[in-house]
Amino acid sequence: MSEVSAAVLLVDDDSMVRSWVRVALEGTEFDVVGEAANGAEAADLIARRNPGLLLLDYGLGDVVATELLRDLRRDGRDQPAVIMTASPRQGFNEDARDAGAQGTVLKTGRVEELLAALRSVLAGEDAFDGRHPRRAPGRAALSPRERQVLRMVAGGATNREVAAALGLGDETVKTLLGRVFGKLGVRRRAEAVSEGHRLGLI
Repeated sequence: MSEVSAAVLLVDDDSMVRSWVRVALEGTEFDVVGEAANGAEAADLIARRNPGLLLLDYGLGDVVATELLRDLRRDGRDQPAVIMTASPRQGFNEDARDAGAQGTVLKTGRVEELLAALRSVLAGEDAFDGRHPRRAPGRAALSPRERQVLRMVAGGATNREVAAALGLGDETVKTLLGRVFGKLGVRRRAEAVSEGHRLGLI
């Protein structure tokens, strides 16, 4: 057993999963110091308890883990994080890494795999589950400006309204939106919004 120990914040909207993880970590160097069922609870507990390690389910009731983690990173929270998901997803490792995670695990995996991932990230190493297929060619991460445009489009803004709000030219917005389409592998605004939601970009 590693000599390094860590206080873990467990975030999952399924109480049965949280119970399973608690049992899995009993007797190890990992101490579950808090549990949250959604992103708002998680942010509050992180601020109050400052855990050393975050174990986050991807699909929470009020937010997806990648977006929660991006917000935490913007707020200066630098705890290593592992994101859980129920089944393999294309591009999941890249999306998690882009959001600031250090590892991913499958809920269908073995306890030993969960412990190995937590130990790796605690030691400063990455631990991304290789069963997630790689992101499709061309699916590069969106830039902050591209994500901003996508979010405004998701809110119903027209290109002209986006341009006015961001102080950009109409053609610049059109170019940015075209880049978003290309990176997400879509052709239409509605498809971009749907894919943005699926990837936790909105």
